[in-house]
Amino acid sequence: MNIYIFMGTHLPELSTCLSVLRSRLEKPDEATCYFPEGLIPPEDPVNGPLRAYHPETVQWAWNTDDEETAFLVVDPRWSPLSQMEKIAGDLKECLIEPTKVVTCVDMQRTEEIQHVRQWYDACIYYSDVVLLGNRSEVSKAFVSDFQRAYERKCYPCSFLLLKGPGKPDRPDEILRPDTRRLSQLFDLPEADPSLPGLIIEASCDLDLEDAENDPSPGPPEDLAHSQAPIPDITAWIVPQPHS
Repeated sequence: MNIYIFMGTHLPELSTCLSVLRSRLEKPDEATCYFPEGLIPPEDPVNGPLRAYHPETVQWAWNTDDEETAFLVVDPRWSPLSQMEKIAGDLKECLIEPTKVVTCVDMQRTEEIQHVRQWYDACIYYSDVVLLGNRSEVSKAFVSDFQRAYERKCYPCSFLLLKGPGKPDRPDEILRPDTRRLSQLFDLPEADPSLPGLIIEASCDLDLEDAENDPSPGPPEDLAHSQAPIPDITAWIVPQPHS
């Protein structure tokens, strides 16, 4: 089961990107694209299945033994953080980690509008790949500075380009399983390494005292980042063209 999660606000570019990626699969007609209700594209050039969902009511459930490929588009009208937590929880119930988490950045809106940049900043924290699109009216210096800002923070994600209407310059790299995200939200629990019959003597009182004095947070996730307010960027979504 290969699940690719996509975030973005430029929906025509995102749709073109998904169509290219799906065409690179061995069985493109069996790959399903999941779009939020009201944002589904009017037509699909790859002629594969498209399905609409609502982020509040959807329950993601897949079988790890299935050979299906799913492209899941996060709803840009809702907070990406709450949606990612919901998706991660559902996937963990299925014992599945996403193959890739991808953010498609509208570089023109990001340069012009601070709220859009903040929204993308939240998305990139969860991403393995960042696709820089809609660059025709953006200076090369801004594109370079945007990427370097994350590299200076040691973000491990890859930065690639969307060309023309949204064609990824290296589609096979996007499809290849390769986890590079900073966030550990989607990590499955590790198996218990303890051996059967192995007895470890320890003082429960000392363990309790150490736990109470430990100032470090329990979850590995960056709590400050996950709790930061994310602006509503609905007004700057580039909609799908009408058929």
